[in-house]
Amino acid sequence: MPKPQFPMHDYHLHKSLRTCVTAVGLSMASGLAYYFLHHLPLKAKYKNFYSNYDPMASFNRMMAGGYLSSCPAPSKGSNEKDKKK
Repeated sequence: MPKPQFPMHDYHLHKSLRTCVTAVGLSMASGLAYYFLHHLPLKAKYKNFYSNYDPMASFNRMMAGGYLSSCPAPSKGSNEKDKKK
C-alpha cells in the first residue's frame, strides 16, 4: 500500500475555497438565527401590542399629563358651560 502523499498542488486554492465556503455558511446561519431568534418574537410583540392599542386613550392620557405642548391639559374648573362662552 503506497503512502498517501501531501497535496502540494492547489493547496492555497483549496484552503481559500474552504475558508470562503465556511464564511458564507456562517453568515447565512447568523442571519437565520437573527431572523428566528430576534425578528420573529419582536414581530409577535408588535402584533400583540397594536391589536389592543387604543390611540385615542393614549392621546388623552398624554394630553392630561401635559406632555403635548400643542394640546394643553384641561383645567380642573373647565366644563362645557365655559366652552360655550
